[in-house]
Amino acid sequence: MKNKFDIFIIGGGINGAGIARDAAGRGFKVYLADKNKVGSATSSWSSKLIHGGLRYLENYEFKLVRESLKEREIISKIASNITKPMPFIIPYSKKLRSKWIIRIGLFLYDNIGGKTSFPKSKKIDLNKKYKGILKEKFSDGFKYYDAQIDDKKLVEMNIEDAKKLGATIVENNKVIEVKRNDFGWEITLENGDLINSNALINASGPWINEIINNVIRVKTKKPIRLVRGSHIITKKLYEEEVAFTLQSDDNRIVFVIPYKNKYSLIGTTEVDVIKPDNPVISDEEQKYLIDVVNNYFFTQISKGDIVETYSGIRPLIEDYKEASKVTRDYIFDLNIQNKNSPLLNIYGGKLTTYRKLSEKVIEKLSPYLPTTKVKNWTASKPL
Repeated sequence: MKNKFDIFIIGGGINGAGIARDAAGRGFKVYLADKNKVGSATSSWSSKLIHGGLRYLENYEFKLVRESLKEREIISKIASNITKPMPFIIPYSKKLRSKWIIRIGLFLYDNIGGKTSFPKSKKIDLNKKYKGILKEKFSDGFKYYDAQIDDKKLVEMNIEDAKKLGATIVENNKVIEVKRNDFGWEITLENGDLINSNALINASGPWINEIINNVIRVKTKKPIRLVRGSHIITKKLYEEEVAFTLQSDDNRIVFVIPYKNKYSLIGTTEVDVIKPDNPVISDEEQKYLIDVVNNYFFTQISKGDIVETYSGIRPLIEDYKEASKVTRDYIFDLNIQNKNSPLLNIYGGKLTTYRKLSEKVIEKLSPYLPTTKVKNWTASKPL
């Protein structure tokens, strides 16, 4: 069939962008469509971190943390112009996690990802090193490292590479209908364009089941959990280039991170929602973040100190736990009616693991795609 693509991707968030880059670099004909601008939804609403997920260790997600730490190392190298190491301080609180729990967690965090260029964690005296930032009752702390990144720029750089490698990228153009036939997929876009493709990848993030049910029209047994994560931005609370990992009374974690030289980025919350569209922080979420900060910092803040807010919807795999304990890992739902029309739905995932996810997508679809001699390549090629 003339002008037929090997892969059509619905969604230009970080996962869709990463898959487009990886696949195009292997010589596949790739078409990606997003209903808005690429990277304009969940992928630009994150905490701007490439991290292993220290708190995931409490949920025994060792595989996810290991993969994330390995990816932290790789992304810091291939996207070095938009990534920088950031020290994080955990102030110790007697009421919350014990010192030995924190020490064990940090020991694992330092080591399960293998060889790393990031410094090892250590115990510190907060009154000596960061005097005047935290209240005096927080005298002991622990320092570890992760990486700060421009999340939207990461999406855009993957998209630019994909274009250079031959991928077709279309923005502001919604997929309104797909038809499966003996030769693959026939995809209709909002502007009337008709695209033919062998494989179809649903990388639409929070809209995944909406696309499955209303556009692709196949049955799925995989429920998702939509969780709103909100952030507030204030004028910077301190001068030092260091972030804080604050333990809240409900055992959740709140980050305070230097942001764009003049601000502090504070987040995130976790609130279950029904719809993924137009997420906005609630008054309760603002109060929650303000209260956590005021419990730790000398500099007290109020709602009037907030200069900006943003919220994003995380599409998590439903496992019926409280929101903070739902896995951030990803799973694939491969739907095969015939070998000429594979459908791959991508559930879950996080910014840090997008590159590895992209490799696994190609691996999963390889039996149904043309043969390529190009092996995994994105770990060593700078964006």
